[in-house]
Amino acid sequence: MELRYWPAKAGGFEPPKKIIIFLPGNPGLLDYYPPFLNHLHSLLPSNHAILATSHIGHSISVPGPTVPLTLKQQIDSKVELVQSVKAYLAGWARERECSKSEIFLVGHSVGAYMACEVMKRVNSRHERVIDSGIILFPTLGWIADTWNGWMLWPIFHRPIKPLLPLLSPLLRPLVSFMSLPPTSRSFLLSPPVIQDVLALASDEMKEIKELDLIWFKSQGLDLGRFEKGLFGVWAAGKGDSWVGRDGPLVQDCLGGTEGGRVKVLEQVPHAFCLTQEHSELVAQLVAAAVSDEA
Repeated sequence: MELRYWPAKAGGFEPPKKIIIFLPGNPGLLDYYPPFLNHLHSLLPSNHAILATSHIGHSISVPGPTVPLTLKQQIDSKVELVQSVKAYLAGWARERECSKSEIFLVGHSVGAYMACEVMKRVNSRHERVIDSGIILFPTLGWIADTWNGWMLWPIFHRPIKPLLPLLSPLLRPLVSFMSLPPTSRSFLLSPPVIQDVLALASDEMKEIKELDLIWFKSQGLDLGRFEKGLFGVWAAGKGDSWVGRDGPLVQDCLGGTEGGRVKVLEQVPHAFCLTQEHSELVAQLVAAAVSDEA
């Protein structure tokens, strides 16, 4: 697992007032997200911080396990990370005799699904470990039935899936001529990462199906402070080929666009992180949801 931290700009000896923990999509390489995360950090108040994590095995620089993790195991690792961060910040607050930090969990694509599953597991009636969740272009249900799910189904199954990592050496002479982001070039030249990415994608198709509508409705309620619960950002219309009927259902659970928790963007793609313009636009929405000053 690869971690990157943006500390509170104010510095000092107290813990950040709020910390964003960011979960990426799939591929879960953090190198796709600096335009988004750097701009988000610049917009946040000086006492806010960001911690971003890759998925285990989704890193060029940090070797993953021999056997790729399942979706459930990736979620387990995120639960462990959130609980560790919570415990560390609580101890820091006790030491400094100040207020505890609030934790915002932000996820993109399947990272949004993971964020929701983590919230279900760590939050309870008696304790709210995660104060708010923000889901960006979330893939929350029936992924295999989406347009991309149908089109890409063959590469996630035998006999094609086991062969794809073996093609990486053959691509090496060609990659320099391809019009690809640098991170994608590195990814295509790393057979172990390709294996982990495909394994997770295949598991997503199998596991991400029915929506827990009761839970999503509970996250759209005003529990006393409006930032509690869930916020979401979606592409307008059929602009996201990874999102199907789950999108309108979850938006409705959260109160729709008029309720303040749902934002629908025109002409912004699922992979918003690939351009500076779209990264900055989405960062502005996240900052507004997190920041008291936005």
